[in-house]
Amino acid sequence: MQPKAKKLIFIAILFTGCVITSLISTNDKEKTLPVSSLPQSAQGAVTSKAAQTKTVRVQVSGAVLEPGIYDVPASCRVEEAIAAAGGLTENADSERVNLVRKVRDGMQIRVPVQKAAWTSRTQRKNAQVTAGYSASSTKKVGSTRAGTEKNNSAVQRVRINSASAGELQQLPGIGPALAQRIVDTRNSRNSGRFTSADDLLRVPGIGKAKLAKLRDYVEVD
Repeated sequence: MQPKAKKLIFIAILFTGCVITSLISTNDKEKTLPVSSLPQSAQGAVTSKAAQTKTVRVQVSGAVLEPGIYDVPASCRVEEAIAAAGGLTENADSERVNLVRKVRDGMQIRVPVQKAAWTSRTQRKNAQVTAGYSASSTKKVGSTRAGTEKNNSAVQRVRINSASAGELQQLPGIGPALAQRIVDTRNSRNSGRFTSADDLLRVPGIGKAKLAKLRDYVEVD
């Protein structure tokens, strides 16, 4: 074969290889076409699909029907997260919530209660507390002594020489430890039984001030 003919064949083969390589490269580029090179409408579709598959976790609380933690699409807004929590309650103040704000992972969405409803609820609660306090105070008012508690009449005339430690605890300001000291003092050989209310001063922990509070409630038997 002539050298010239060999040269022409070599050039033809080389050209054919280049064409095949170019076609393969073009095909690969089409398969891996980046989103940025797509038309705008196609880009939006791809981006929207990717956003829908991604979720974030948010906490919805306050004036909603089902407060809790929810996984919602990353592209959703506050109103959609509230809808996932059952929606707003009747006393919800939606005007103080940005419903069109986009959610983010770890976000807490708190829906406040309407000010009027909150005020009314607070007033009712305060009224209940006041009524309960008044009823409790009424029960504690004595009929024979203005300003004294009703249960004081139950501890009047406690016999300090025969009352048990439990009965002595009914006296105002007398706890378990002090009641036991009264019993120990009256049973002591050195002290002996009480002959008057003033003898209570022999009990460790009872001074003149406490004795003054006890005088009207004790009796020496």
